[in-house]
Amino acid sequence: MVREFLIGDNPFIGVSHLAQVKAREESREATLERKYQVLKKAMEAGATGFTFSTHNSNLELLKYVKEKDPKLIDNMNYHILVPYAQSYVRKANIHGTVGLLKNTIKELLRNFPIQSFSSAIKLDYGKGLALFLALDLVPYLKILPRERIKSILLHEVLTEVIIAFDLSKLLASIKKFIEGKMGIDFGVETRNITKLEDFLNRNNIMLEYIMTPMNPMGYQMATDKLSAEESILRLSKKSNIIAINTLASGAVPLDESIKYLKKYKEQIYAVTSASTKPYRIYDNFKKLVAELVTY
Repeated sequence: MVREFLIGDNPFIGVSHLAQVKAREESREATLERKYQVLKKAMEAGATGFTFSTHNSNLELLKYVKEKDPKLIDNMNYHILVPYAQSYVRKANIHGTVGLLKNTIKELLRNFPIQSFSSAIKLDYGKGLALFLALDLVPYLKILPRERIKSILLHEVLTEVIIAFDLSKLLASIKKFIEGKMGIDFGVETRNITKLEDFLNRNNIMLEYIMTPMNPMGYQMATDKLSAEESILRLSKKSNIIAINTLASGAVPLDESIKYLKKYKEQIYAVTSASTKPYRIYDNFKKLVAELVTY
């Protein structure tokens, strides 16, 4: 059943899958104070936490909230997506690829000296990638209560590559490091849950969390809406399903989305909603909680 209601970060970082003009407008509106008010009003309406990528603006936001309202930081759950690939593209544009690699290696050796040497000597690429992902998390671990970090989720940019090339050992190595060394549950984000299900079954891998789109339009639900829904039903018996893009990037009204999600409320672990407007996020979560909580 639905146990978590999560604030999403797309409007905070200027991401819209349908309209970049809208995304830019939302990004301009999303001052630190406005984003703080969104988090605060969402929690007042029944939200349980924040799911976000390791975009630098999210780090800035969490630092701001911790200073302004530390109780809010302590009361939220967190599901963190890594890596935020675009940030490395920007760094490469500034420092060059060689410069980016040198800086990344220095940071790895500074934060994980023993593990970095071990993975280099053994040519353990899986552990090396896990360390790279952990490096993204270091500044957040200094701010957030560890017990409130419920999962680390592999961003779709890597999930889909791992599925496409059947890199089961790589995924297993990342999972082992996140769960074993960091003590945090691991999961993935995917836009192709039917392929993910096949991959997990073939390689006998179990995941604690799976984040995937769910909406009545079938937008971003691959390979098709019906197949995705069937995979969600089966995978929900083993994994916690986090439903994202429930409004199909704004193409579906909230009431229509809720009507659709209610059919799966026994299978969905968490539902996300996002906005840069405090009054809207308050109304959204009030409706979501009222309709989707099972008593």
